[in-house]
Amino acid sequence: MKLGFLLNGENVTMEVDPARPLLDVLRLDLALTGTKQGCDHEGECGACTVLLDGVPVRSCLTPVGKVAGREIITVEGLGTPDALHPLQEAFIEYGAVQCGFCTPGMLMSAKALLDREPDPSREEIVEALAGNLCRCTGYSAIVEAVQAAVCRLRGEDEETAGQEGADAYCGPIVGGNALRTDSIDKVTGRTKYAEDIMKPGMVFGCVLRSPHHHARVAAIDVSEAEAAEGVIRIITAEDIPGENGLGDYSRDEPVLTPVGETAKMKGAPVALVVAGTADQARAGAEAIEVTYERLPHVFDVEEALGEGAVPIYEGGNVLTSEAEAHGDLEGGFERSDVVLEMTYRTAFQEHAALEREALLGYLDGAGRITVIGGTHEPHWQQGYIAAALALDPEEVRVIMPPTGGSFGGKQDPWPFVATALMVYHTGRSVRLVYTRQESFDASPKRHPYRVRYRLGATRDGYLRAIHARVDANTGGYDGHGQYIPNYALTASGGPYRYEAVDAYAQSVYTNGPKGGQFRGFGSPQSMFALECALDELAEQLGEDPIGFRMKNRIDQDSISYLGYPVAESLGYREVLEAIEPHYRALEEAAAAFNARQAEGSVRQAVGFAGMWYRFGKSGSLRIEAHAELAEDGHFVVYCSAPDYGQGTNTAMAQMAAEALGVPRASVFLLIATH
Repeated sequence: MKLGFLLNGENVTMEVDPARPLLDVLRLDLALTGTKQGCDHEGECGACTVLLDGVPVRSCLTPVGKVAGREIITVEGLGTPDALHPLQEAFIEYGAVQCGFCTPGMLMSAKALLDREPDPSREEIVEALAGNLCRCTGYSAIVEAVQAAVCRLRGEDEETAGQEGADAYCGPIVGGNALRTDSIDKVTGRTKYAEDIMKPGMVFGCVLRSPHHHARVAAIDVSEAEAAEGVIRIITAEDIPGENGLGDYSRDEPVLTPVGETAKMKGAPVALVVAGTADQARAGAEAIEVTYERLPHVFDVEEALGEGAVPIYEGGNVLTSEAEAHGDLEGGFERSDVVLEMTYRTAFQEHAALEREALLGYLDGAGRITVIGGTHEPHWQQGYIAAALALDPEEVRVIMPPTGGSFGGKQDPWPFVATALMVYHTGRSVRLVYTRQESFDASPKRHPYRVRYRLGATRDGYLRAIHARVDANTGGYDGHGQYIPNYALTASGGPYRYEAVDAYAQSVYTNGPKGGQFRGFGSPQSMFALECALDELAEQLGEDPIGFRMKNRIDQDSISYLGYPVAESLGYREVLEAIEPHYRALEEAAAAFNARQAEGSVRQAVGFAGMWYRFGKSGSLRIEAHAELAEDGHFVVYCSAPDYGQGTNTAMAQMAAEALGVPRASVFLLIATH
């Protein structure tokens, strides 16, 4: 069908299937990649929002045939780097732009609101943005940015975050101007995430995954799939030239499950398919015939540890463990007036970054296998790829582009190794993108915990003894679960004093999704359980929650929960003292609110929790960086710390500019590539 429409002020005429989603036409046919796709064309995330005749619509659900003769505005038509819309300016200044993946959709929804309602209330702003998901900011900064833009559009002054342009700031750079170095490109739709980068002749990969929670792969027949339309290559475990594994990242996890071995979770990868289009790759994967021998499966740590449990690995279902014991435990409980015994459980948690796992692999000009994708550890991924392909690491390059959120989930090396394998066997540029459902099924999750406590305290509110047992569910594969017991045990006692400690933590294999990194890696689950237990103990003792913690905090001369003196200042007492006035004020506000409510109606309350975190890793306390002076006088700084929304690019540029004695605009940061 030939149709025409007005796009960002320009007339467009094209031949197109009218049933195709507008989103795909914008991104693939017209190269307007500022509009994003995060939910498999289900209209759930809002990242693809555009304006159609001024009305915000989900472009993933809008057939392009419906836009004939109408006006479309995408984020690229909202403003330019030299002439930003007030909304774009405010999003930058108020810190509403972090990873930036949701930002285009947010801006377009906000633009539609302000066009129809120049003076919206906060509630109206929240309602207008309710269909736009964000996983980074917590939304407060976004709402505040829209409120600021309202004032600017009316020509009124508003209290801003006080940010100045990077070139204008003349004082100390570190701790001064926090304007993010990459914000302008993110608010104008110019930032290129992995799925926005195109290569000529690019082909597509798809993963065939086990549909069973636990099954032995008895046979794989690829004959029908190899004959399917568009299929270029099918890769199974026998086609891996080097190590069929992920090294020290995930012990015993294969890249592809070989015939005769067991797939230990639903979504475990069995084969890779490369084809001319994404649809052809999916059809090719569906045509592979795999014979599975289904095995008993187990999801709960209690079952996995029980007598007669399903043996997931030959060595047993415990991956690793950690223990700490000191003091007279039973004596401590005997000297306690109150003893609390409780069990707490947490669940698997999905990262749900707005950008799904997306990678692009190709051979660069030097013949190196190159993979572009969001990751915390590009240098580690280089090593895992080299090991799987039996190559020297110098023959592999990993590049980290702007990344649409991670929260730990994109540290997993598996998709990097898989993408490199497909490039290795085809010599082609290959794109691998998980579907949202595939991400739910196959990406690492936060480890579920079962935490059992026995806590003893005196009547006057002093802790005496703690007995802690933590069982962490690492799922079907390691995924760094080998390190979890250390973090889990360390966090299970918190920054508090005990006369006696007996603590044990272990990672347990089940047939659930594989565990992996998630913000706080291994600590939040234990902290949640401990702080709940302390609240319950304080309630039994009639102690004030914050006062109870103040009594039992560790100080500089204390013996820590782990049995040794604290080496450096912790400042927990100072934190408690700083928080207490605010806590008391909130208590008073909640009490006043409750006094105004009818019996049985909604109530307010105040919660409080403390924590400590296991910082530090072995090795030298230095990281290498390089700088070059370019011909035009600016500095190029090479650094290895990746930015996936948290602002590392900005912080590193600040430090480099201050060290070099130049404005931040004179520093170009090249980060996290190898």
